[in-house]
Amino acid sequence: MEESEHEVVDETRRSGAIHAVLSFVIALGLLVLGVVAVILFVLTKPEAEKKAEVELVPTVVARPVSSGSHRVSIRTQGVVSSVREVSIAAEVGGRVVSIDAELIEGGVVKKDQVLVRIDPADYEAALARAEAGLADARLALAQEQALAEQAALDWKKLGRGEPGDLVLRKPQIVAAEARIGSAKAEVERARRDLERTTIKAPFAARVRKAHVEEGAVVAPGTPVAELFSASELEVRLPFPLEDFGYLEPEGSPEIVLTASIGGREQRWTAVLDRVEGEVERSTLSGFGIAKVMPEASGELPPVGLFVDAEVPGTMLEDVVELPRSAVRGAGEVWVVADGRLVKRRVTILRAERERLVVRGDFQEGDQLVLTRLAAPLVGMKVEVAPPNGDGSAEASTD
Repeated sequence: MEESEHEVVDETRRSGAIHAVLSFVIALGLLVLGVVAVILFVLTKPEAEKKAEVELVPTVVARPVSSGSHRVSIRTQGVVSSVREVSIAAEVGGRVVSIDAELIEGGVVKKDQVLVRIDPADYEAALARAEAGLADARLALAQEQALAEQAALDWKKLGRGEPGDLVLRKPQIVAAEARIGSAKAEVERARRDLERTTIKAPFAARVRKAHVEEGAVVAPGTPVAELFSASELEVRLPFPLEDFGYLEPEGSPEIVLTASIGGREQRWTAVLDRVEGEVERSTLSGFGIAKVMPEASGELPPVGLFVDAEVPGTMLEDVVELPRSAVRGAGEVWVVADGRLVKRRVTILRAERERLVVRGDFQEGDQLVLTRLAAPLVGMKVEVAPPNGDGSAEASTD
């Protein structure tokens, strides 16, 4: 019984050993097959085709950098106003007997045109009285002179020594002459008062406001009308301090005024007549006065119109004009020199609406890059394309 049990155990051990050997042999075979397969794959792999490296060169729009002179152009705005404006008032009192038909708002009057007549009857009577007083004074002087001559003759016949001034009536004659002078002044005053009953336009003008009507009673100082000249116009133009220094008042530069009236842009010419010598502290601006010149047709802008003005300033020499988009960062531009990108430093002298006026360390042959590159590098090789007909900088950066 014990022997059969030992036989079973021995058989089991032999079976396990055989199974282990078989597993090892199979694993070893698989490993050998894998190594052989890898060696075959490496030996039979295809060779990749070798290509030469291609350098990517972006294309940029550029134009030659050229320096020259630049006339500063200053843009500002202002309101058209009349050089001559006046408020007319009555100098004498009385009843208004007539007014001119043009004495209405917007009316046009000529120089010395009669606008208002005040009843002159009282002033005519005053003039007559003054002239009568002058005649009486002249008569009194003649009488005194005759009495003086008679007194001199009487003294010569009866008197001894030299006669006194009272004897010869010299003080009386002086008083009579003074009364004549006073009477003449009264006549002149009465005549002026009579003339002042007729109120005239001091110059050719338009009527801004009329304050009286026929039949009204006015007193001295009563406003009658407000007039302004429609042919002598000017515009007061403000200039920031950075622009104020570029003005050239001595040369009377020609200014272009523009405004939109009825949906149509109209233009007028003006000249810089003078520059105010004071800076307005609230806005830190100086002011220039432009005199509006009539066109060949005589057309002038209406008073009160808001206009845009383009004023030529001083001339800048040895400067370069650049589009605003060409300047990057803090005063730097990209240029192409010998086919590669180079940075140049510039100093901005003048910033205008669409361009900048600068001075910089440009070299001969530099071409200003107008294309905005995504990641430019100093020394990068580029191809240059000329700008479009309108000077724009549309180009590929691939």
